[in-house]
Amino acid sequence: MPKTTSVNRRVPGYKYSRTADRDLRAILQFTTSRFGRSQRQRYAELVDAAAALLGAEPMRIGSRRRDDLGRGIRSFHFELAAQRRGAAAHVLYYVQGTLDDGRDGVIILRVLHERMDPARHLSDEL
Repeated sequence: MPKTTSVNRRVPGYKYSRTADRDLRAILQFTTSRFGRSQRQRYAELVDAAAALLGAEPMRIGSRRRDDLGRGIRSFHFELAAQRRGAAAHVLYYVQGTLDDGRDGVIILRVLHERMDPARHLSDEL
């Protein structure tokens, strides 16, 4: 959804599920209302950076196997993309799969706050 930067713009190796897209819209709307447009823009850029990192290297250091949630599911905390602890409070949940154009890539299933129970929120995506 956000796609606000030129990071990996030409050939993104990721896509958002409809549910992840809704998650991001809600997160960015909340960010705008709570912290303002400038912070919304910075957070959207961080979302893009995290997705681009995973699209380029799905098994990157810092991503975690989450087979407890479903076969092949992995997670990646936004703060790893920010390279600063406490810089973000959300986690991408994703699987490797085939993108709409037939290439291999990352399909982002959900974007959840770190305090949310992913088992409860991922059941609809599996």
